[in-house]
Amino acid sequence: MTRWHRRTLLLAPVDLVLLFAGILIGHKVRFETWWSASPVQETAVLLVLSVYALALWLGGAYEQSPRRMHFPEFVRLASVLCGAWFVSVAVAYLVHPSGLLPRSVMVVHGLVSLVGVLGVRAGLRQGLEWAASADPPPPASSPDPASLHDLVSRDPVEIDRPALRNHLSDRTVLVTGAGGSVGAELSRQLAALGPFRLGLVDVSEYNLYRLEKDLRPRSFDGEVEFCIGDVRDAAVMDRLFERLQPDVVLHTAAYKHVPLMERHPAEAFRNNTMATVHLLRLCERHDAEQFVFVSTDKAVEPTSVLGATKRLAEWYVRAATSSVQRKIVRFGNVFGSQGSVVPLFEEQLADGGPVTVTHPDMERFFMTVDEACGLILQTVLFDGAPVYCFRMGDPIDIVEVARSLVRRWYPSVDPDRLIEFVGRRPGEKLSEQLVMPHEQVHPTDHESILGLRGPVPYSRAELEVYFRHLKDLARPAGGSRASLRRALSATDLQAVSNEISSLDR
Repeated sequence: MTRWHRRTLLLAPVDLVLLFAGILIGHKVRFETWWSASPVQETAVLLVLSVYALALWLGGAYEQSPRRMHFPEFVRLASVLCGAWFVSVAVAYLVHPSGLLPRSVMVVHGLVSLVGVLGVRAGLRQGLEWAASADPPPPASSPDPASLHDLVSRDPVEIDRPALRNHLSDRTVLVTGAGGSVGAELSRQLAALGPFRLGLVDVSEYNLYRLEKDLRPRSFDGEVEFCIGDVRDAAVMDRLFERLQPDVVLHTAAYKHVPLMERHPAEAFRNNTMATVHLLRLCERHDAEQFVFVSTDKAVEPTSVLGATKRLAEWYVRAATSSVQRKIVRFGNVFGSQGSVVPLFEEQLADGGPVTVTHPDMERFFMTVDEACGLILQTVLFDGAPVYCFRMGDPIDIVEVARSLVRRWYPSVDPDRLIEFVGRRPGEKLSEQLVMPHEQVHPTDHESILGLRGPVPYSRAELEVYFRHLKDLARPAGGSRASLRRALSATDLQAVSNEISSLDR
């Protein structure tokens, strides 16, 4: 039985009792007796109750737990009850004009119904909040950090390591964003594969220090360089390319926090889009063999600044015409990565809860960091498609992730007691897709990896013109954040041209 059915079975009888009690109280006020209705008036009473019951059901009175109801939901329910009052009077008059209940009875009934139905839900909400506010018993010990395999039954993905080792043995590999969750794991796996030289770049001194501390004890016969550098600084990266002469560039550096990028669209554009443009140009200038751009499912039909900047970068990588072999790797959320939802939930549970979920229908694709890095590395051996994605199965409900984590931390507590819905954040979608509408899916030599092909929407020249205008907008005095967000999200050529014209004026 679903929660919706349980709420209906629990609240609907209470509502009907309150509705009938309103009629009884109205009779008592009008006639000084609890019940003196004629058979015709009894029919009118049934009609009134039926109209109210139907209005409550259609108006969504049982779709949401009282604990999740806030002021807008109470206002909506009050509107439903007021509308039901007018409709019930009209229906009773049309069916049995002679049996219409006295106006005073109907007025009292409407007031009692309004106060009673809303009051019951308000009381339940207070009671449930009071119960939820009680601290759960602390766990006997903090559980180990959750893994994706605790939530999803999926076989580990194997990559062709011997072929990769052979391919990279005489090549220099450069990794940007090497200190991040994906970049660090990618660096560890690359060190095990033994390329000729490994260049690891990150703007964070601390992240690079941690990575160096982790990699130094590992056996690695090749040369490794840990480089502090900002991928947005074309001059710094040019000197780095000049010194290392990389053959393969794995570009993982990016901003990835959706709400933060909504507030900082200029920084998102500089880091996620323009840094990618500069790196690809450097690959062309220094004769690199491959450029692998790590993208995200948020670039598919984006509703956020983050997704829009990643989509622009994808377009540019696809549109470029050069001898550099260009590849885009697109995947969903990396389970347990820095700033992601699972570490946040576990921090909240360590503090006693609640776990904050944005929306009950929120779902995401998840993969482990091992799977993500394996996907990136495996595509180094491919040349059959411009875009690759991982077979990730069905998306996972975030609510179910939260419930599973609550059960791990507090086995004796009802998981829903420690889950609080806080509303969708700016730019967030309820669900994501990995494939754009115009892309065709093709198998690859690896059963877990799909190749995606589709038309390139713009030429490199068109994108470079548009990027110049976006850079003007991204300057401190260039325009408002809202203007930049609109410009980043433009999709068709006519819309882009109109946007450019408006900026020039």
